[in-house]
Amino acid sequence: MQFPSSTSLQKLTFSRCKGLVLVPVENGGGIQEDKSLLQSLTIVSCGELFCRWPMGESETICPFPASLRELDVCEEPSMKSMALLSNLTSLTTLSLKHCCNLTVDGFNPLVAVNLMELEVRMCNTLAADMLSKVAKLLPAGYISRLEKLTVDDICGLLVAPICNLLAPALHTLIFEKDNERMEGLTEEQEKALQLLASLHNLGFWWCDGLQSLPQGLHRLSSLKELRVFGCEEIRSMPKEGLPVSLRELQMNCRCAEIKEQIEKIKRANPDLFVH
Repeated sequence: MQFPSSTSLQKLTFSRCKGLVLVPVENGGGIQEDKSLLQSLTIVSCGELFCRWPMGESETICPFPASLRELDVCEEPSMKSMALLSNLTSLTTLSLKHCCNLTVDGFNPLVAVNLMELEVRMCNTLAADMLSKVAKLLPAGYISRLEKLTVDDICGLLVAPICNLLAPALHTLIFEKDNERMEGLTEEQEKALQLLASLHNLGFWWCDGLQSLPQGLHRLSSLKELRVFGCEEIRSMPKEGLPVSLRELQMNCRCAEIKEQIEKIKRANPDLFVH
């Protein structure tokens, strides 16, 4: 698939295009063009889009134009290697969801240099694998620009090297459908979370196994919003309470004990808006 060299197309979506296949040709192929102005690309459940595309780490042929700023891929089992994205060093937004065969093989850490928003869910341990490589392979002193992160891997993300990398800019962190079904954070994970000094928004969404919120939440001195949805196993609030900086709390729960504790929090913090 190639576009005319004068194309002004900036946004493109392939949704449920069954049978559509990207095929490499002598001069590149794929969705490529030297003068492409394409900024945003969305791929949803096409099934075999990359089944004929070479994905080895040594391959230099990339299917996407380097002009991309936003890439969203959902339910694409034929996508098996991050080498496909190796030329996308201008990305500011990357979303990878339900790509069950995708691995970190061939990942170019420079893809993360300009990232401001990253969402990786239902892709095994891909988010942690990517961020670990960034922390290890980019030059010392590199400062991440990542502001918003949505992942399903609490265990993989909450380690000191990754949290140190994210600390300068990350203001929104959402854990959605934790794939490990963790009951709670370990001491090391608690310490890693507390490294995120710029965090303003924290969310736990449909983390089915979670039985308790982080005990060190009160130490997140910049936290302003806490949202907890669909975590029906949570039975108590942190013993040390919530950070004094918190301005909004959203929790949907059926546990009478939690509701009673929230009422106490509301009475003690009249400026806190509680849903």
